[in-house]
Amino acid sequence: MLILCCFVSLPVLAGISNDQQKIEKTVSQLLAFNDALGGIESGTAHEAVLNQLLEEQISQLDQLMTLLKRTSVRKLPKIGNERQLSFFQSRITVNQERGNEMAVLRDQLSVEYLNASQAINRYIEYLIEASNRYKGIQAIVVDSQKALNKSQKVADLLPLPESKEDNQITVDVRKNYQQFTRVNTTYQDILKYVINNPRKIASIHWFQQFSLLSAISYINNFDGIRAINYKLIPFNVDIGGISLSFVIIALVYFSYPLFFRFTNYLIKKYVSDDEDHQDQNYQQVVRPIRMGLMFFGIDLATYAFFYKADYRSVIESMSFVIFSLIFVWLLLCIINIVVMVHLKRLTRINKDLRKELVALGVQVVKAIIIVVVMAVVLSHFGINITAILSTLGIGGLAFALAAKDTLSNLFGGITILFDNVYRMGDWVKIEDVEGTVSEIGLRSTTIRTFDNALIVIPNAVVSVSSVRNMDRRVVGRRIKMYIGVTYESNMEDIRKALDDIREMLKTHPDIANPTQQHRDSRKKLKLSSHEDSAGIKSTQLVFMDRYNDFSIDILIYCFSKTVDWAKWLAVKEDVLFKIAAILKNNHLEFAYPTEVRIHRNSDENESPEYLTQEE
Repeated sequence: MLILCCFVSLPVLAGISNDQQKIEKTVSQLLAFNDALGGIESGTAHEAVLNQLLEEQISQLDQLMTLLKRTSVRKLPKIGNERQLSFFQSRITVNQERGNEMAVLRDQLSVEYLNASQAINRYIEYLIEASNRYKGIQAIVVDSQKALNKSQKVADLLPLPESKEDNQITVDVRKNYQQFTRVNTTYQDILKYVINNPRKIASIHWFQQFSLLSAISYINNFDGIRAINYKLIPFNVDIGGISLSFVIIALVYFSYPLFFRFTNYLIKKYVSDDEDHQDQNYQQVVRPIRMGLMFFGIDLATYAFFYKADYRSVIESMSFVIFSLIFVWLLLCIINIVVMVHLKRLTRINKDLRKELVALGVQVVKAIIIVVVMAVVLSHFGINITAILSTLGIGGLAFALAAKDTLSNLFGGITILFDNVYRMGDWVKIEDVEGTVSEIGLRSTTIRTFDNALIVIPNAVVSVSSVRNMDRRVVGRRIKMYIGVTYESNMEDIRKALDDIREMLKTHPDIANPTQQHRDSRKKLKLSSHEDSAGIKSTQLVFMDRYNDFSIDILIYCFSKTVDWAKWLAVKEDVLFKIAAILKNNHLEFAYPTEVRIHRNSDENESPEYLTQEE
């Protein structure tokens, strides 16, 4: 757990440090702009350079506001310390007693330089907090104007005196004045930019755009309510917020039936045309919608109830996460419904459509959606996604070693899908497992055996095993048998029976004929024969094959046109009946095992007695 916490916290800390560096760099660039602006002489010749610098300064201020709105930084490092300020204050006191005005001014400028630098950091922290806490635009403008007035007042109290002396103190005064002016001007530039562009930093709750606060203010302006609100001040609530929150909950509650009827209408008209599954599709999508509508009302009512509270931003963060989860849930349900509906339509049109590839594509799309939403949520909380990815890159080797079997199954599943080894519904035999393919996943393949058991085989095992696919054939399911006739049969009768059986198989409507051509409608370049690649067998063989112990065996080897098991059994049965009729017409009998015993008499002149026993 400690390792996991460190693993998660490292990217967050790295993101905070990175944001601090970006803020400090932007402020340094603003200071450099003021240095450059101070060095430009007046006149039309330098006007183009001046305009360019001002445009770049505005661009930097835009970037700073954007950075402050999304950063997770809360505090910036202090500039200077108490010890430095105490030293300058002590020296100011000593020089005042001695009447050394230039030395006093020198140290005052140093103090105000540190104060202005620290004021920039404090104001940046204030802007970050104002954005995170959804502080109003008017409040930000008022606070910024107060800070600007204070800064201007300090600058007016510290003018640069004219001095003809050229000693070290005078040089230090000029140097400190330039530093203070540069920092204070940068501070004022940021203040003026925020005053003129408060929406650049203010995060406005989207409910505010519907004048929710105006409705609360309208309720609170009644005379009788003001007295009550005065007593509710310690609780940071008022009657306007409370009453409006209950109104919102009531409106959401009573809008439930109308909203769900409208949802059902949309599903029936635009999504699903299958009446048998419309109710199922509706129930699947209505759950996230109901949850989203409920939390919409709760979030809106909570904002109206606690709009004065300091922990409003915490509630907003929780609402953002919940709404993100509901959005993902709803989107995944919609994807399931759309894919199922259109997949049925496509399978009616294209019988060769591979459902497992569609399922793989749906899983990939769902994974992308989840990753994107997670990235948005992390960015909302100021977590640097780039730092997380870099950390994952460092831990990639350890992850790969730990998940070696999982990765083997993953690549095995991809190999099965793209090699088209089998499809869902195929009758296969993998090692000792035989059954119908129920599902092909990225990790494993699920087989439903013929005794209705469910067997899960890892894809890594399947990829290195021999797979026998009984359904990967278009024409031809083998019929092979030996027909035994008795040794008492006439050879001419056997010849005639063989010709009759060959003719029967040749003219049988359900037996594959080798003279029939099977064309491939799909124009693909293949080096193998069409019969082998498509699975077409039409061989017919009828021969007297061997002299067996008690019979003369006739080999019958052919293929049915159908590959369906039940239909194949019917064809085979019909062939057997017709063979029996042919043998009967040619005066042949089926052989069966017999046993011959010879009994010799004691009298040598008598011939032996033969007994035949049927088995």
